[in-house]
Amino acid sequence: MKKILLLTAILFLGSNLIFAQKDVEAKKILDKLSEKTKSHKVIKSDFEITFKSTKDDIQNTSKGTITMKGDMYLLKFMGSEAFFDGKTLWNYIPEVNEVNISEPEANDEDLFNNPKQLFTLYENDYKYQLIKTISENNGDYALVDLYPINLDEEYSRIRLQINTNEYYLSSATIFGKDGSNYAIKISNYIINLDLDDSYFVFDEKNYKDVEIVDLRW
Repeated sequence: MKKILLLTAILFLGSNLIFAQKDVEAKKILDKLSEKTKSHKVIKSDFEITFKSTKDDIQNTSKGTITMKGDMYLLKFMGSEAFFDGKTLWNYIPEVNEVNISEPEANDEDLFNNPKQLFTLYENDYKYQLIKTISENNGDYALVDLYPINLDEEYSRIRLQINTNEYYLSSATIFGKDGSNYAIKISNYIINLDLDDSYFVFDEKNYKDVEIVDLRW
């Protein structure tokens, strides 16, 4: 579940798109999404992830916020706050006033350790197809499906809903092979905030009596 959630927190920042099967119209849309997103210095967004199991008749929803500047981010999700300055990750858990410090690998597949995957998911090898275009809520959207080349993945496809007026990701749904689906809705999309790099660094002076667990050694 954690890997799937991490696949979703970061679908905004796309570059060097690599797909195994070309749908010309879909590629145009994905390229524009990538270009527009990379042009923003800072991106901040709220998101809502809903898990639904058709097999077990279970549904639950979690909300979060992510702010990104280059490789840096601040992710607030599922009761934790993750600060990442491009090298060091501080995972702060307010409930117990504890922070875990680590230095994740660049290719870490754990979304909470590497939430940028939420925005770069489609840089990997996928087949892709433009399903249709729709108009709703005073906006125009393209529905694009991604199909993983690796058939061992836990999901069969990912559907992206892309706003084609402003070119940002509106939602994404991951369809699990076991009937477990994850849907992420993105709201309050704010760009180019003026944030200092220190915003993405955990400052223990601001957290009284915080317990520090250093996992770097």
